[in-house]
Amino acid sequence: MKTTQSTATTTDTTIDNQNTAGFFINAGTHAGWFTTPDGDAYDIRKLEPREVTDPRTGEVTTIWGGYATARDRELAAKDAMLQAEFKKTGARPAEFFQPESRDIPLYITLRNRPGKPNPETGKPSYTDIGSFWNSRGRYTVLARDLAGKSGLRFGGNVLAWKTPEMLEAERATKSAPAPDGAAARDGADKRARRPREKAATPEA
Repeated sequence: MKTTQSTATTTDTTIDNQNTAGFFINAGTHAGWFTTPDGDAYDIRKLEPREVTDPRTGEVTTIWGGYATARDRELAAKDAMLQAEFKKTGARPAEFFQPESRDIPLYITLRNRPGKPNPETGKPSYTDIGSFWNSRGRYTVLARDLAGKSGLRFGGNVLAWKTPEMLEAERATKSAPAPDGAAARDGADKRARRPREKAATPEA
């Protein structure tokens, strides 16, 4: 199943430690950096807020967006070729995007879509969901608005993008009860100790 630009894939991964999460935006300059799951470091020039209106409801929301550049020169060159091709054709990877998608390569978009509240604190594990794609693939950014804390505006995780089918399969695997090895062994021992019934004879 493909997704559109307006439906960034979500997970409920908790941002446990903002200092090791891999996504940092400074409060003063709104510049920052992040590391992808592939280990590639990117610098973010500057995230800028932009107000958009939902045509269906008239609701006005703030979206943060900005370009990112790979620190590795070889990767940056591949990304530049990808972006040049995109500007020429407007084509996105078919396995990641629907034709009407508006996502732009190397451009991060953060939308205010909080995750499920933490049972202990009552606060969502993330406040904003982002999308990013480069010459290696597509990624999902789960960021927490940290305004007024630790000198950061946003901090969070960068995760490999997954299709809804992949996420559903993971949820099913996690929700399936784990096999009880001790109970299985106990049942086998009881069956081994149980006396076998005598076979019926013709006289019986």
